[in-house]
Amino acid sequence: MSSWFHSSSSSSSTHHHVVREVGAIHASYDPYFDDDEGDVKPAVTQHWHYDHAAYGGEDVKPVVKQQSRPRVERGVHHEEETVVSWPVVEPFRSTPRTQESLAGIRARYSVPEGFGLHPAGANQAACAPPPRVPPRGGRGGRVAAAAGVVPICVYAQAFASGMRLPLHPFVSDSLAHFGIAPSQLAPNGWRVLVGFAVLCHFRGIGAPSLPVFRHFFTLAPLPKGKGWYSFRARESVPALFTGLPSSVKAWKEEFMFVSPPPGAPWRCPVRWGTPSKEATSDPALTEREAAVARRLTQGQGVVDLKTYLSESNLVAAKISSAPACLGTEASRGSSVAAGKKRKVPGGASGGNGGGGDVLRSELQAKDKALVKAQGEISRLKAELGNAKARELEEARQALEYERKLGTQVLKSEGAGGSKGAAGASKRRRGGQ
Repeated sequence: MSSWFHSSSSSSSTHHHVVREVGAIHASYDPYFDDDEGDVKPAVTQHWHYDHAAYGGEDVKPVVKQQSRPRVERGVHHEEETVVSWPVVEPFRSTPRTQESLAGIRARYSVPEGFGLHPAGANQAACAPPPRVPPRGGRGGRVAAAAGVVPICVYAQAFASGMRLPLHPFVSDSLAHFGIAPSQLAPNGWRVLVGFAVLCHFRGIGAPSLPVFRHFFTLAPLPKGKGWYSFRARESVPALFTGLPSSVKAWKEEFMFVSPPPGAPWRCPVRWGTPSKEATSDPALTEREAAVARRLTQGQGVVDLKTYLSESNLVAAKISSAPACLGTEASRGSSVAAGKKRKVPGGASGGNGGGGDVLRSELQAKDKALVKAQGEISRLKAELGNAKARELEEARQALEYERKLGTQVLKSEGAGGSKGAAGASKRRRGGQ
């Protein structure tokens, strides 16, 4: 199948930021998810504002200010005349290259029909600037140049790791804060990001807070993989997650392009970039954010992401817009398959001399199940001993963590109190 676009290596040497009314932004976006409660500062929207204008968004006001923008794009000269390239990423090409190969992804991960899935061309790298694509059902012309049809590159393993469409506001704001495109986040990075949003939901926190997330995790580049990033737990705080796979095979060769519905541009960078030092620094938490951080670590234990990121949990946390019943589709499918297997012996028993064969098959199946159950019991006993040790260590870490936070609060209050006492002493001496 031929490529769905013509690769382009030309880029503008002058970049402009544009300002757009907040009301107009929200008017074109479906308010499906919870409000972010002010956790994310307005500055994180600068990236998708720029991308919206750079691709000719027609509902954007005229340029009012020229600024230098973060380092983005492959092989593009910036204001500092430096060139950003991704030599480790560039050799990889995508293996799914037909619409038929993407149909299964749409069905499996409940991608809404408004989003277009496009196979990458044979010469397209994931780090290359994404091209414009015609809107679904559009007529071309000015509409085809609108920012609503600028795609993002997405790895198939991102869907398998919990990413869903439309992107949750916490996900978009996190990517915008760090200044990276969705395809720069490795599968385990997606697991941590989405897992944190699900954890906040089930522990009654409400909308996930970006400062609190950054308090627990820092963005780190992949070893020997310049351009790709993942989230690493900070050593100074208790761990929240376990169960991350040590490796994911061939994920770098399975990517596609996803275009948003017309009139709903991406709220995150669409081109590759480099995070700033400020974006990856340890944030100073407010009193409310510190309370949220303590609540996430108190008495619940470490969450195993291997089972935590189920479709039903993603739906409950509003990460996924799929029907809630899809969360149990796998269990229903296994029971249906088991039901079909049970019918086959039943039909064989109706034949001459089939009863003995059926009985032997059932006994063999029961023997296998018994051996499996005994092995599971042994494994659970071993895990129970390890779990008790982990719980004691987690309790110790949580107590140490709360002590540190309390010490910080006392120091700040003590500093204020000492200043007040010194002032009062000076006033008394003056009166004498």
